[in-house]
Amino acid sequence: MTESDETSCCDTNSSLNNIFQSLGLRIFINPSKCIACGLCEEVCPFGLPKKEIDGKYAIVDSKSCVECSACQRNCPTNAIVMEEQIGCGCLWDARKRTKEKDQNNSCCC
Repeated sequence: MTESDETSCCDTNSSLNNIFQSLGLRIFINPSKCIACGLCEEVCPFGLPKKEIDGKYAIVDSKSCVECSACQRNCPTNAIVMEEQIGCGCLWDARKRTKEKDQNNSCCC
């Protein structure tokens, strides 16, 4: 998959996406919104969210994220921000835009 293929299915023009790209991130947990409920860690198929010393959660390896959006859809405070550029996150974003999203709380790939 080329870089143009990776970005073709998702909007990369927003300022948030530009910030993500400049930092090399795909997913971020906003510590000011995180209430440390642990749902993100529970639903992530790869166990990427981990509790930090301060009790809040952070993504340990954002490059391993497949953007299934399970953590984002289950976060009660919308603390998880994701740039959906590759993987099944792009497909979720496309379904969301066409109002065909499923009611599952985990990855649908």
